[in-house]
Formats: sequence, structure tokens, C-alpha cells
Amino acid sequence: MRQRRKALILQPIKWILLLGVVGSGSVYGLSAAGFIEWKPEHQLESLMFWKTTSNHLTDGVALAAGVDKESAKPSVKPTPQAGGTATATPTADVISTPASTATSAPTSTPAPTPASTSASLAGDKSATSGLQLISQAQSIVPVSANEKAWLEKAGLIKLDPGKLFSYQAWLTEVSKAKMPEKKDEELSHMAGLLYEAAMRAGLHVGERYPHQDNPTYAAAGFDVDFQPEKQDLTFYNSLGVPITVGVIYNGESPVVTFNGKPKADWKAPKITVSKEVFAPENMVLTDFTLTGQGDVKRSEGQSGLLVKVFADEKNDGKNELIYKDFYAPHPIVIAKAPTPEDLK
Repeated sequence: MRQRRKALILQPIKWILLLGVVGSGSVYGLSAAGFIEWKPEHQLESLMFWKTTSNHLTDGVALAAGVDKESAKPSVKPTPQAGGTATATPTADVISTPASTATSAPTSTPAPTPASTSASLAGDKSATSGLQLISQAQSIVPVSANEKAWLEKAGLIKLDPGKLFSYQAWLTEVSKAKMPEKKDEELSHMAGLLYEAAMRAGLHVGERYPHQDNPTYAAAGFDVDFQPEKQDLTFYNSLGVPITVGVIYNGESPVVTFNGKPKADWKAPKITVSKEVFAPENMVLTDFTLTGQGDVKRSEGQSGLLVKVFADEKNDGKNELIYKDFYAPHPIVIAKAPTPEDLK
């Protein structure tokens, strides 16, 4: 009885083992023939229906969307190129998404340097940003709207290293475009500001003509009597680095600045100015039209001025006289009536 019951129990087990052997052989044969793909390392995990991973969730989303697993990979982020447009690295079967374009900051292209002068017009008014203030010259008077327009152009000058700047050549170049009216006094005033800034920066001055009388709009010792095509202003950029001219305002008075990136050990020379005043003398003249009348003052006269400009090049306390300007005094003219003896 026991033997029969044991035989009944073992009989199904034999059939199960036989089917397992036959099935394994069939699967192996089909896999070898390339009809099916057998991945035993995933079979056990696939039977664990209670265990879900992020990969399974991704696979499910991808299959539901009608794409394969490779297409469900995240797309490559765009890499900005030099031209400003972002391009993605090509990959196979990547889901197409709207491409984003990265726009680079606009850059200005400087205008070509005129052959006749070392000054060039910068394309951006913010060209002085990030540069060191080398020197400056402030006007002692406010300026007109006409001169402001000229100063706006002067604030775009770039002085090339090792080159000679010509004020006349610069005016000729900028005048090719539509410009305000040229007024001799305003052009001379602007030239004086450039000259003072150049002196305080330690640049080498070539051509400069002072006025016979110090004008009221110019700082004594730094005036320039510019006369188109006759008397120029020139100076040489000896610092070895580009200098960008800037113009700012203190109220209505302009301040011309020289800006650049000189060597770390560079120091601007200390400029000092001494002034000696000469009182005007009286000049008495006989005026026969004043017969029977009193004396008449014909001219108030004007004091004279001797200006000496010194430079301490090495900042060691040793001042060197670099030039002198002398503005001669104008006498006080007094007209007097003739005396009886004068009438004889």
C-alpha cells in the first residue's frame, strides 16, 4: 500500500522533471538559433511583481508612449558654441524637443584707425569701464550745448601706444560725418583739456601754442591756442599701453579723463604750477579832443602772469621745470586833456 502511494507521488515529479529538461533544451535551441533572446539574469527579478524600480517605471512610460528604452533616455543638454548658438551632441534615436538658443552679449567692433592720426573712435561709450584712471583735467567754466557735442566725440578717442596724436588730424577725421559748428574758442578750450590731461599723464608733448593772453575759460599754463591748419596740438603716447579718453561732467563743467591699464609700478608724475602776477602800469596819453575837460580812463588794463609748470617724474620730491608761459600785462591807458603848454 505504501509502495503504491509512493509511486503515485513520485510519478508527477518525474513528469515535471522530464518537461523541465525538454523545455530547457527547447529554449536553448531556439536561443541558439536566434529566434528568442534569453536573459536569465532578469528572469528572477521579473517574477518579483512586488518589486518595482525606477528603471521599470521609465520602461513602462517609454513603452506606453510607443518608443523603445533607448529613446526614453534623457536628451543631451545643449552646449553653447562660440557663435552664440547652442548645439546638442548628436545621439541616435533621441526624442526631439524644442531647442533653446543661448544669445551672447553684443560686442562692438572698433572703427578702423585713421591713417593720419593715432586716435580711433571707440564704438562703445562704456569703453572706459574696467580701466584705471590715469589723469584728468576739469574745465573751470561750464560749456555750451555745441561744445558738449564735440566733447562727446572726444570722449571716444583711443590713443594707441607709441603713436603721435594730432588734434588737427582727429578733427579732420570726425568732420567727415555731420558735426556741430566749429567755433575756434570752443575747439581751443577742448584742446586745452586734452593737453592738460596729457601732461598730467606724463605723455610727451610735441606741438602746443599758448595764447598771448590767458583766456578766461582756460587754466593758466594749460591753454592751447588751436588754429585750424595753422597751429596744431600733438602729443606722444609714451606709456606703452592704449589710452582711452573719457568725458564726465561735474555739474555743467566737463572733466576729460585718460584711462588705461599701465604697468603695476607706474605712477603719474606730480604736476605743480607756480604763478607770479605782474600789476599793469599806467600809460598816460594826451588827447587833444579833451581840451577843457578832465582825464578819461581809456582802458582798465590787465595784470600779467608768469606761469611755471614743474613735474616730479619719479615721485621722489625732485621737481623739474618743464616749461614757462608768460602772459604780458596790459597797461591802464589814461587819456588826459592837453595843458596850455601842449596847446602852444
